Amino acid sequence: MAEVLGKSGFVSYREVIEEYEVPIRGFLFKGEKLEGIYVRGGLLPVTEEPPKDINEDILRGKARKKLLVREIKYKGAEIIEVYIQDGYRTWPVYEASLDEAS
Repeated sequence: MAEVLGKSGFVSYREVIEEYEVPIRGFLFKGEKLEGIYVRGGLLPVTEEPPKDINEDILRGKARKKLLVREIKYKGAEIIEVYIQDGYRTWPVYEASLDEAS
C-alpha cells in the first residue's frame, strides 16, 4: 500500500493507493469491440473502450494476461481503476466510484 501526499493550489490532500495484478481468464468480444474481461470472480464489464490497435492486440493474444487494479481512497470515497497492459502501454478499461458509507 502506498500513501501519496499531493498539493493542489493551497489545498493539501492525502490518497491511499493499493495496487495489485489480477489474472485474466478470457475476453468477451461483440464483433471486434471488447465488451468484458473474465476474471476469477466473474465478468468485468469494460466501461472505457480501448483504442482499435489495443483491441486488435488483445484479439491476437499479444496483450498481457493480467489486469492492473488500483484502489484509491480519497475523502471517504473509494475509487477502483482497472487497466490492461499492452506491451509498454497501460490503458484504462474500467472505473468505478464506491462510497464507503454504503
